[in-house]
Amino acid sequence: MTYGMRASSWRSGALRAVRSMAGRARTWLLGGLGVLAALVVLWFAGPRYPYGPDEPAPRAQPPAVAVAIDAWLTAQEAAQPGLRPGAAKGVVWAGEAGRRTPWAVVYLHGFTATRVETYPLAERVAQALGANLFHTRLAGHGLPAEALATVRPQDWLADAVEAVRIGHAIGERVLLIGTSTGATLAAWLALRPDAAGVPIERQVWISPNFGPADKRTELLHGPWGAQLAQAITGGTVGAPSGDPRIDAGWTRVYPVQALLPMMALVERVREADLSAVRTPVLVLYSPRDRTVDPRLTQAVFERLGSPVKRLEAVEDSTDRDQHVLAGELRSPGTTERLAERIVRWAREGV
Repeated sequence: MTYGMRASSWRSGALRAVRSMAGRARTWLLGGLGVLAALVVLWFAGPRYPYGPDEPAPRAQPPAVAVAIDAWLTAQEAAQPGLRPGAAKGVVWAGEAGRRTPWAVVYLHGFTATRVETYPLAERVAQALGANLFHTRLAGHGLPAEALATVRPQDWLADAVEAVRIGHAIGERVLLIGTSTGATLAAWLALRPDAAGVPIERQVWISPNFGPADKRTELLHGPWGAQLAQAITGGTVGAPSGDPRIDAGWTRVYPVQALLPMMALVERVREADLSAVRTPVLVLYSPRDRTVDPRLTQAVFERLGSPVKRLEAVEDSTDRDQHVLAGELRSPGTTERLAERIVRWAREGV
């Protein structure tokens, strides 16, 4: 009898201990889940890079007449300390300076690049069309690297609008050529045909940037994007190329913060209602592009509402990254052929 009572007491004690342990485990689990939920909320509530208004930054308008453009550009670019030789905005006149031509070619370069990016592709196109040519310089580019960290997407929108207005001042019809992020800006102009207040006859997008090939950059859209970028990179990205001509034409090492406005612009354009686009667009791209994602190029092209559009693969570029598809620095052998293709594209609209 005593033994039975002791056994029963032991079982009761053991059961109470198990229940106590289960209770504590449940408390710990619920507490852990609560902490995890709080961390998730904290993560998604974290700071994000704000795109801001979908409008160009306020800026003085360029002259509306061709004869005044050179002096105005010279004054504007003289105010940029540290501007590298050959990077300034400028007009290449087809003939007499200040004389308007039937066509104007406007070139928008890509992120970290300058006007030498595909040189002399735009020059060859302009020569064949008898056109004046305007090369812009996107804000922060062609300057000491830290200048890129101060730019907002609206600054680049203002550059794009200014470029088209200058194109209209120097030519009756505007052919807009954009490479990489320059093509992203061209797409924004196609989405906002009223932005510049003047028409664009036709557009050419070369290796358009609708998302980098490196998918880690997509983290920049999300919460804590700037902080993650800083932590992962230590604050700077890129490396010298080893070719002094390329190192002079591109900003090869720059603050990681410069990626934030670029990615914000890319996301805004990529997610826009591209079915509203009506401008004729020729897209030249490489299916093997290692800088931007060519699948996104294809997807965006399919969504374009342009009644006249072409998507053409360039398979013979000698650029290591298959991104800069023409030009003496990256792919000299394709320059003449692509220039001829662009000229034919322009003349289709005449």
